[in-house]
Amino acid sequence: MINNAAFPPVGILGLGFLGQILAREFSAVPESWGTWHLTPPPEPILSNFSFDWANENNWSALPETPVTLVLTIPPLLKNPETEAERLHLWGKWMSHNRPELKSMIYISTTGVYPKRNGIWSEDSDFEADTNSGKLRLVTENILSQYFSLQVVRPGGIYGYGRGIDVRLKSGKPIPVSNTPVHRIHVMDLARIICHLVDNPNAPNCVNAVDLEAKPSWEVAKWLIENRNDLTEEMLPDAADCLPGTPQRIISNQRLLELGITLCYPTFREGMEG
Repeated sequence: MINNAAFPPVGILGLGFLGQILAREFSAVPESWGTWHLTPPPEPILSNFSFDWANENNWSALPETPVTLVLTIPPLLKNPETEAERLHLWGKWMSHNRPELKSMIYISTTGVYPKRNGIWSEDSDFEADTNSGKLRLVTENILSQYFSLQVVRPGGIYGYGRGIDVRLKSGKPIPVSNTPVHRIHVMDLARIICHLVDNPNAPNCVNAVDLEAKPSWEVAKWLIENRNDLTEEMLPDAADCLPGTPQRIISNQRLLELGITLCYPTFREGMEG
C-alpha cells in the first residue's frame, strides 16, 4: 500500500481483477476513487461508485477533481469502426465537461503485436492481425488524441487465483503451442502502473512483461515437477504441441530502463506455491 499522502491520486475506471489490486495500493491516497459497473467490489477499499462507460447519460458521474485516470476496461464493442466512434464521442465529452481529467494510463495488451516471428518493441512498425488487437490499437490511438496518455501493454496477467497452476487444478485445457507466452504478475503490473502515476514524464508506452517467456505447456510441465499439489495426469501431451511462432518475442527493454525491480521476474517465482 502507498502511504505517501503526496502521491498523486488516481481514478480507477474498472475495479476488476487488476483494478482491485490498484485500489488497495491507493487506498491511503486522498481523493483517489474507483468505478464498477455491474458488481461492486467485495470490500470498500477506497471511494467507489457505479459507472457505465457505455451509457452517455452516466458519464457525468465522473468527479471533476484532477486525478490520473487508470483505464482497465476493455473495448466495449466488437467492431473497430463503431468502437472508434464511441471513443471519439467520449473523448470530446471529457474534453468539454471534464477538462481537469487530462492524464490517463491505459491498460492495453501485448496482443496488439502481430503473431509473427520477430522482436516487437513499443516503437516497432506493425499492424495488429487479430480483431482484439485492432480494437486495442484503435483505443490507444484515439485516447491519445484527448488525453496525456501513457499506455501499458501487459502480457498474460496472473496471480491471486489466475494462472496455469489454477487451470491445471480446475481441469481446464492448457494451450499446446511452441509460441512463447509473455506474462506479468498482477502485483508487478500494479507496481509498474504506480511508477507511471508518480512519473508522468516516463515513456508514453511500456511493455509490461517479465524476464522469461515460455509456452504454456512448458510452464505446466515445470509446475507438475515442482509443486506437490499438482499431478502428472493434469499435464497436456507435449507430443500434440502445435508449431506456433517460436520466435515471437516482446521486448521488455524499456521496462528494464525504468529501473523497476520485478518481485516475480519469471513464472517460477510467481507460481512456486
